[in-house]
Amino acid sequence: MFDSIMAFRLIDNREFEEGEIPIDSLSGKIIAVAGATGGIGEGVAKHLLQLGAKVIALGRSEEKLEKLRAYLIDIDKGELTTFPVDLDREHRGSQGYADRLREQFGRFDGAVVSIGNWGRADRRLLEVSDELWDQAIQDNLTSHFRLLRFLVPLIKSDGALIHFSGLSADAPYPGAGVIGLTNAAKKSLVLTMAVEQAHAGPRIYELIIGPIRTRERVAQGLAQAGWYSPGDLGAFASELMMGNTEASRQSLHYLVQR
Repeated sequence: MFDSIMAFRLIDNREFEEGEIPIDSLSGKIIAVAGATGGIGEGVAKHLLQLGAKVIALGRSEEKLEKLRAYLIDIDKGELTTFPVDLDREHRGSQGYADRLREQFGRFDGAVVSIGNWGRADRRLLEVSDELWDQAIQDNLTSHFRLLRFLVPLIKSDGALIHFSGLSADAPYPGAGVIGLTNAAKKSLVLTMAVEQAHAGPRIYELIIGPIRTRERVAQGLAQAGWYSPGDLGAFASELMMGNTEASRQSLHYLVQR
């Protein structure tokens, strides 16, 4: 399936070499990572720490956040703080979360959003019930809207937010059409917000990604050599955060396959 989708879009063939982004280039920068306990989020958080950032790891599960701390315990650079946030369950109390974060950390220099839940939406569209439809919209679209509405005001006007969406945002995705249509909607959501915030800040980016070499996929033998790693995504996100490259002048980017 991915081969046909890749043929649909221009492939970004960027390679990330060690040392391409200066060591300590994010030293002292406060960057939130939403979805930090996921396979992509943990790798992005690790890369940001290695560049000296103060990473605020946001996640719904305190247990998973503790496992993240254990995974990153050997990183002797940057500073990691975990912060449980569940906007699905307590979205009406989101201002309380925002006030606590602002009081503890001040304004963020940036944020990375890597959240989503396939749930049970992996089926043909004519087989999707109202219940599955509503749940997929909640998990893969409404949750992103609430998180962006929550995070963007916390970021400095000269900061940046990078949001990840899957490649199905741009192509039919047979067998998981609900995932595809929510990705397409998320892409529109983020790009519209990028235009709306263009003069007030922060800068907002939509990063369309292909399959990623997460730790779990590598352990299961499912990862392919041509796939980008979570660290690669962290490297590109860091480049966008710094805001001084040609790439940082564009709101939409693709990292699909090497």
